[in-house]
Amino acid sequence: MAVKKVAVTLPEELFEMVERARMIEHRSRSEVIQEALRTHFGEPVYVPTDEERRMLDQALMDLRQHPESGRSWDEVRREHWPPV
Repeated sequence: MAVKKVAVTLPEELFEMVERARMIEHRSRSEVIQEALRTHFGEPVYVPTDEERRMLDQALMDLRQHPESGRSWDEVRREHWPPV
């Protein structure tokens, strides 16, 4: 998919919302804003099932109890999406 890079000016309140979302979800600003635009314009957005939410909650609880078991996103990407 071709991409275009744009500069956007946001009120501080919206910027803080984007920052909170990206930190909580471990996503980039671009990903958060793209999802917001897709939602606004009606494109389907991924919504996890109740089971997926339960699994995520459990994984986060496990990570809080055993932080040494955590892995960086870079490590996960290298494992699951190796360079072509």
